[in-house]
Amino acid sequence: MTNIQIPKKLFHKKGYKKINGIDHFYRIIGEGEPFIFLHGGPGMWHDELVPFFIDFAENHQAIFYDQRGNGNSQMEKIDETTFTIELLVEDLEALHQEFGFKKMNIIGHSWGGLLGMYYASAYPDHVKRLILIAPAPVNTELLIEAYEEMYSRFTEEEWNYIEDLYESEAYLSGDPALHNEALQLSEGKTFHNKEARDIYLDIAVFDERKAKNTVALSEQGREMKMNITVQDQLEKISSPTLIIQGREDFIPAKAAELAKQLIKKAQLFFVDESGHYPFIEAKDNFFKIMNTFIEETR
Repeated sequence: MTNIQIPKKLFHKKGYKKINGIDHFYRIIGEGEPFIFLHGGPGMWHDELVPFFIDFAENHQAIFYDQRGNGNSQMEKIDETTFTIELLVEDLEALHQEFGFKKMNIIGHSWGGLLGMYYASAYPDHVKRLILIAPAPVNTELLIEAYEEMYSRFTEEEWNYIEDLYESEAYLSGDPALHNEALQLSEGKTFHNKEARDIYLDIAVFDERKAKNTVALSEQGREMKMNITVQDQLEKISSPTLIIQGREDFIPAKAAELAKQLIKKAQLFFVDESGHYPFIEAKDNFFKIMNTFIEETR
């Protein structure tokens, strides 16, 4: 894994907080108004976001953490009793209390955007701003449509090879080399900008522990994604909300448009020349939109 380089001029702290019986790894960078980041997955970790928000941390406090069972937030047992969307929401609320925020600013990418919507629906009075970057769709039907678009970007031979990787004994035993190969092949297709893709894949690198986590989480993660219920709760969200999505994302535009329609104070921006990672692929435009939203909602 590429080491994350934090400029010495920035405040930087990392460690663990015991949340609902699980040691959650966290990292704080910078000082100022705090924003908590929700990574994608399930099965990823906070490192995939950090390098791309270092500049943001020069004027804000950026708080990253690994969700339960992901990254460095290890769990002994992962099943339907220990890994649910309800528990992930309660973990975030406990972190809110632990850090002592009156209200939270949330920035969630992909799966993290979906988690952010679940949280803001459950605890609307605890959210100051909600920023959703290429969020996962608000219902399973649209998620399946997104996956169908994703599959269409592969030849039959390419996809069969990836499926063989996923089903191989080495992958299921947590071989990091195979996990990295699978990520490069599958996640690579979510990018429109190939240079940005290569930068991301140099950061998001599995080691054995993270690979084993991904395998352990896969069944429950799939179960949650096939039973998305947040759509009916979105009317409860009361915070100003920003949705940013790349024009070339595999997630259909109508998914973001539906979220905007159902969240009362939502704004939606599509970013040209970008796929699923607009904060890497269209950095200047992305941060201009996000920073303007933050200024306008002070």
